[in-house]
Amino acid sequence: MNKLQKKIIKKSRKARKIISVIEQFKELKNSKILDIGSGTGVISNVLSKYSKDVYGVDTFDYRVKKKTYKFKKVKDEIIPFKEDFFDVIVSNQVIEHVQDQEKHLREIFRTLKKDGICYLATPNKYFPIEPHYSLPFLGMLPKKIADFYLQVFKNKDYDVYLLSFNQLKNKIRKYFRMNNFTKKIMINPKKYYLEEKFQVIPKEIIQLIPSSLLNNLSPGFIVVLKKKN
Repeated sequence: MNKLQKKIIKKSRKARKIISVIEQFKELKNSKILDIGSGTGVISNVLSKYSKDVYGVDTFDYRVKKKTYKFKKVKDEIIPFKEDFFDVIVSNQVIEHVQDQEKHLREIFRTLKKDGICYLATPNKYFPIEPHYSLPFLGMLPKKIADFYLQVFKNKDYDVYLLSFNQLKNKIRKYFRMNNFTKKIMINPKKYYLEEKFQVIPKEIIQLIPSSLLNNLSPGFIVVLKKKN
């Protein structure tokens, strides 16, 4: 199995996780769905098996799956659709790559229908191993120090803007009500199509850990957003 095939399998599993969360709030069959940062198109492709009205947007077009959904190339955070257009928006591991995160959330709010939902996932700034470069404590460092650290080991500047849970919550609260799914998924990873190896803490222990503490221990956050009235 080559790298691309492994990536497709991994992305397909992520898509099933996303769907398993969304379906607890919204029926996908008649939903208009947007996949922000659609990348290879694998997640958009899987979503298109549940809805005939799926759109993907990204700043680059490097799709390996193209035929089952509509795609638009974008320049920045602006979503090129009218207000109240989508029933479901997916922002999976995107916000940490967006410099203007406020604008990203504002555009989701603008294009999401009043009764729509947004699935948002992002890594935890305070998780010891930074997920993009696998370097310890990289995400916790001030920008200049992180740039120096990454230059030493990878010969590049650090262009990721990780958030802590409180930082994420404070950005979201202006526009949305938030349902935090992180603990539920950590307790029962198989239900959400995660391999058991991701359950690094036994579920019996996770259930005893207060959510406020668990938010600092989790590798990332998965939240469902609904527009504030």
